[in-house]
Amino acid sequence: MNPEKPLKTPLYEAHVARKARMVPFGGWLMPVSYESVLVEHKTVRETCGIFDVSHMGEVRVKGQDAEKFLQSITINDLTRLQTGGGQYTAMLNERGGMIDDLIVYKLGADEFFICMNAGNRTKDFSWIESSCKKSNLNVTVTNESDVWAQIAVQGPNSTPVTASLLSPKEAELLRALPYTNIMPVTLYGKPALVARTGYTGEHGYEIYLPVSLAEKTWMALLELSGEHGVRPIGLGARDTLRLEAGYLLYGNDMNDDVSPLEAGIAWATKIDKGPFIGRDALIAQKTKGLSRRMVMFKMLDEGIPRHGMAVFAGGSSAGEVTSGGVFPTVGGAGGMALVSSSLKEGDEFYVDIRGTQKRAKIVKRPIYSAKTK
Repeated sequence: MNPEKPLKTPLYEAHVARKARMVPFGGWLMPVSYESVLVEHKTVRETCGIFDVSHMGEVRVKGQDAEKFLQSITINDLTRLQTGGGQYTAMLNERGGMIDDLIVYKLGADEFFICMNAGNRTKDFSWIESSCKKSNLNVTVTNESDVWAQIAVQGPNSTPVTASLLSPKEAELLRALPYTNIMPVTLYGKPALVARTGYTGEHGYEIYLPVSLAEKTWMALLELSGEHGVRPIGLGARDTLRLEAGYLLYGNDMNDDVSPLEAGIAWATKIDKGPFIGRDALIAQKTKGLSRRMVMFKMLDEGIPRHGMAVFAGGSSAGEVTSGGVFPTVGGAGGMALVSSSLKEGDEFYVDIRGTQKRAKIVKRPIYSAKTK
């Protein structure tokens, strides 16, 4: 991607027409807000918001050895998935650092569909493709990122809003769709996919649809603003929503040098499943003991923490803030930080906010009780 010329999603013109504030993000021009971050945050928590996430990447993995191959490059255990199931996971380098976090869906016995972060699309696919070539397995990988648009429908009213796009039979299946699962649907006569996932902490769906249908579908959803309170939501509220829900952001909370154990996703890391890239490094890290770990914190003093701010405890450096901001739903400010493992829930530390050390307290993650299920 050329950083001097950001890419545009299929919904770019629709955002501009609605006077969204557009900003460069991960190589793309994206809407940061349409109204205000606080209004949009409240919309998702109380009614329904729709997000353009067409910048995300998609890869299809097919073949007799598709599952075996993915087992070797991801941390979770794909053998636990039934057809239609989805799973949060990650790919690691040999040092145990995270190349990216992903969601992998099982579309069939020999077919999987991966959703990956926008800024990592090129890097991720290159790594998957090179790993595939080295594997000598019966598997093919295809980068379908330019084929799909993606719209997230999030909030308490997300089910009737998403169901409005579907046939009566599909709408019935949608209402019974378990959390993290995916189902094939037909939108305006063309194949699409709907997953019961999201990045907000609310009940919601993510629709994978052909690029040609993006604007038509977006406008159809916005027509439900009166009946179901649907509003378009920008990246600003997407960040405050995911922060309250304790969801990680690649590039902030995790990167090539942060392991899934340090990032707090040991629950998705199945070391006992067998060999996978980065496993030996995780075993060594676990044996030695973690020197740092991810925590959620809330500010006790006034001040808004931001990514990269230093954390101090007992007069010494103890880590840094990875994500920070306000908590519109629960009130106050805070975030997540990668800190010394000696710090635990309930402990206090200081965040250096523009040269002044402000008190903060480690709290249970997430700070907002997610309603995804």
